[in-house]
Amino acid sequence: MDLPYSDVVVVELGARIAAAACGRLLADLGAQVHVVEPRKAIGKWKWADRVSAVAGKESLLCDPGSAEDVRAVAALIERAGVVIVSTDVDGPLPDAWTAAIRRTPILCDVTACGSSGPLARLPLAEQDLQAMTGVTATTGLPEGDATASTVPVLEMSGGLYAGAAIAIALDVLRKDGAGQRIEVALFDVGINALTTFMPAHFAGLQPKRLGNGHGMAVPWNAYPTADGWVLVCSTNDAQWKRIAALVGPALAQEPRFTKLADRLTHRHEIDARIAEWSAPLPLEAAVSKLNGEGIPCGGIVTMAQLRGEANVVLRGSIVQTRDPVSGRIVQVSAPLIRFEDDGQSAGVRVPPPDSSRKAALVHARPAATARGAPSALPLAGLRVIEIGQLTTAPLAARHLASFGAEVIKVEPPGGESARFWAPLRGGTSHFFMVTNGEKRSVTLDLRAPQGLAALKALVRDADVLVENLKPGALAAMGLDADALNVLNPRLVYCAISGFGQRSAYPGRPAVDTVVQAMCGIMDATRCGGVPVKTGISIADIAGGQTGLVAILAALARRDRTGRGAVIDIAMQDIGVWMAQSAWNGAPAAPACSLEPLSVAEACTHPHTVARALIGARKDAAGRSWEVFASPMRLSRTPACTGTLIGEPQAGNIDWTPRQT
Repeated sequence: MDLPYSDVVVVELGARIAAAACGRLLADLGAQVHVVEPRKAIGKWKWADRVSAVAGKESLLCDPGSAEDVRAVAALIERAGVVIVSTDVDGPLPDAWTAAIRRTPILCDVTACGSSGPLARLPLAEQDLQAMTGVTATTGLPEGDATASTVPVLEMSGGLYAGAAIAIALDVLRKDGAGQRIEVALFDVGINALTTFMPAHFAGLQPKRLGNGHGMAVPWNAYPTADGWVLVCSTNDAQWKRIAALVGPALAQEPRFTKLADRLTHRHEIDARIAEWSAPLPLEAAVSKLNGEGIPCGGIVTMAQLRGEANVVLRGSIVQTRDPVSGRIVQVSAPLIRFEDDGQSAGVRVPPPDSSRKAALVHARPAATARGAPSALPLAGLRVIEIGQLTTAPLAARHLASFGAEVIKVEPPGGESARFWAPLRGGTSHFFMVTNGEKRSVTLDLRAPQGLAALKALVRDADVLVENLKPGALAAMGLDADALNVLNPRLVYCAISGFGQRSAYPGRPAVDTVVQAMCGIMDATRCGGVPVKTGISIADIAGGQTGLVAILAALARRDRTGRGAVIDIAMQDIGVWMAQSAWNGAPAAPACSLEPLSVAEACTHPHTVARALIGARKDAAGRSWEVFASPMRLSRTPACTGTLIGEPQAGNIDWTPRQT
């Protein structure tokens, strides 16, 4: 098995769930991860659920009052290339650890609010963070209360960003011998998650809770059936016509509903018409009819049903193993990122306490220097093709671009549908500008021979292809994984979809709300007993983040082996992974103690301003747009946002000549 980080030793000191999530990602990608575990159970932060905190890693028990334990941890840190901490909740560290950490090449600090700004080092818990960043205010029924999710969505999202930042830092370390410090603040993560709400605020609107609806698309909601609820989500006018034809033939011709902007105005009337159609139907029949028309849809899966859900079973997303502490069989997440050719087993072990005590540490720490001269943009020279729409693939590509990659976005003739999502500025969607960062765009008709030929020419000289098309769409054009490998054996091909390329639902489309329904998140996020999605599109966002981590890891493996990779990412897997702390009877998170802030209050909060989390950037036409700063802060190779995406170029587009 040839995993990307098999030569990396990681010491996980941080007590936050995000630190555990980050450590697990690195362990799944081959790193030797050692968790420093308190000898006396503390029952809070990540230790509320030891199983998910240590699964896939090794454990080293430590009592800070024991000189022997302190020496053992210090020795481990001296051998590590990466140390993960959570300085806002960890408390003072022994002097020997602090001295060893100063010599550690890569230190990643995951905290609630970061090291600067008026809330600096405030140790907020998950539900307080959801309240402070506007996330709670966006979640719940329109007529109900603001609702926090019991799934630690910001902690898990923070773990993904920390994993990506460490992957970039490891790349810099290998190429330039330069170590650095990383800061990931969960407050920053929450603000960054407001992609579908922040544009409305800056348009002078007041974003409101929509339950299971969507602020920029109609129809998009949960509708009653004879035996449950069906989620129906449309993203464009073509899908609306097919939905309307199912509901009532005359509906598709109703002039008031023809265009998306008009449907937003008539949201309640359209929802009522669809509910009348769905209510008498069994759930299975409603899903079958909608699937037949290629409409993203699905039922709500409870946590109790999750392990038996067909796609979860097929993909092996949940693994059963024995807990050496309790002796009982428990459930853990399978590795979130798997490469198709690495033979990686889905088996995951929960280590017994102190399993690291006698383990031989065979890997030496990577050489590093604080005086190295790393590249200002660590991904400069990397060539990325994005065939993306809405959030997942565009988000992954946007972050690659912010660290220097050259990204060419392939749009269909007329442009991606999200270009026209309200609110608009100068005829262009603010959401689209926020999501697409520093890319170049080309329109190609991939159904036409010349468009397909142009895409193949781009692929031959690319490093990465990331897409979130309907599963099988590229293969139908003659560009399946094997064909792409023939064109470019070094290509890292990352496909992001709702249920995966290898799926119990082959070819089935999905969007954020459907995935939240089918991974347990909606069951764990209830308003007055009614399951609701998180207001932020957490499945979409985490899908893009996971794609980012996977691409960076695959590139690290390619540097060593020369081989490209095929990566199959299912958003449902990610939603399952995010909810894992609820599987084994861990106590519920503490109730929120803060009044939820509105989106406007979060966007203008003094901490948001002090950390420059939202700033103005110009597109190629010179227009100014509010965009998010990167939530990944690397001390020596920071992200850079400058000129934003412009209008797409029709026809062929050439790569910038590679630097020599």
